[in-house]
Amino acid sequence: MWQFSIPILFMDVWPRTLLPTILYTLVLNIAMFVLMPIAGSWVDTLPRLSLMVVTIIVDNLCVVISCMLLYATTYNGQEASTNWILFCLILAVAIPGQLLVNVGKIALEKDWVPVVAATDSGLLTQLNSRLKMIDLTCKFIGPMVFGFILQWLGSDPTVRVRWGSAIVLCYNAVMTMPECICVSRVFAACPNLRTVHKKSKAKKNPWIEFWNGWQLFRRHPIALASLSFALLFTTVLSPGSLLLAYLKWVGVMEGILGASIGFGAICGLLGAYAFPILRGKTNAGERMTLPTIGLFSVWMWFLWLVPIVVVMVLKQLHDVLLSGILMGHIILFFVVVGRTWLWIFDLAENQLLQERVRDEIRGRISGAQTAICQLFVVVIYALGLIFHRPDQFFVLCYTS
Repeated sequence: MWQFSIPILFMDVWPRTLLPTILYTLVLNIAMFVLMPIAGSWVDTLPRLSLMVVTIIVDNLCVVISCMLLYATTYNGQEASTNWILFCLILAVAIPGQLLVNVGKIALEKDWVPVVAATDSGLLTQLNSRLKMIDLTCKFIGPMVFGFILQWLGSDPTVRVRWGSAIVLCYNAVMTMPECICVSRVFAACPNLRTVHKKSKAKKNPWIEFWNGWQLFRRHPIALASLSFALLFTTVLSPGSLLLAYLKWVGVMEGILGASIGFGAICGLLGAYAFPILRGKTNAGERMTLPTIGLFSVWMWFLWLVPIVVVMVLKQLHDVLLSGILMGHIILFFVVVGRTWLWIFDLAENQLLQERVRDEIRGRISGAQTAICQLFVVVIYALGLIFHRPDQFFVLCYTS
């Protein structure tokens, strides 16, 4: 919910520019690029349950503090200089929060799930699919509800920012304890999570961890598959902060934006449901190998993005033939429906990493992969800094 609310509420505080949204995402991803190869080693060395509980508490605490700071912007008026100080504070709080989110995600998806599945590849496929369905269901409900609440609040930016930040604050504060309880129950129910010991030892110097993480990643055979996955992040044609801010600028309502995120999650659920079917067993063996599934799904996703480029070209050539709102809805449709193929690719690459990377280095390899994903996000947002006006969004679209 916080990730969805950021571009929407930032546009209410700074209505004339995408610059705060771009700066927020750019700085956050640069920080993750530097820190994730170091933080990935925590998954390989720290106690599983303690690490997960700390990530949950710190993440939610950072969101609560960020919401308080965002709420404070409403006392200064739009675009007051004090708001930029608050923006810097929000960014400073968001960095450790996002770092712990990434670490927790790696620990759960790349460490806990393979340990629970042990050596059963079929069970691993099913667990990955079910976990992704849970994740996407949350992404469906949260943004849709938040978007409709904002739309119901009306057009007064002060009211929207105050109530929007208060809702996100309360949600994260209330959900901290249930999240910790759920993680503890899973840990207690699976003996393997308690008995499998980590083999690697933590280094004291974080820069040694940074260097070793990249060296491990560079030498490992999974590196090229991870690189292909990371390249997909060099795009604005996904339900991220830049696209949401642009679509709001062209006139797409918040309720539609929230519903579209939810619909994209439904399409992702279809992908998560289809993945075990594509991966399923036949008399001759596997129906499709993981690399084949990855290649097939990424090309299908590419084909779904082609109409977006066509619409942007038509808008540039014949502005009167295509209204901004209509163009925005067309872009939104093809982006969210294409998520079906993207999530299939995500699951295929994720299981490749789970199966082909040893337990004792999986955290560092995953940390390096997350870092390189953030690097490619930085590339597109650096372009966003150059072409930060909403009427220049087509440049970012063509680059994607």
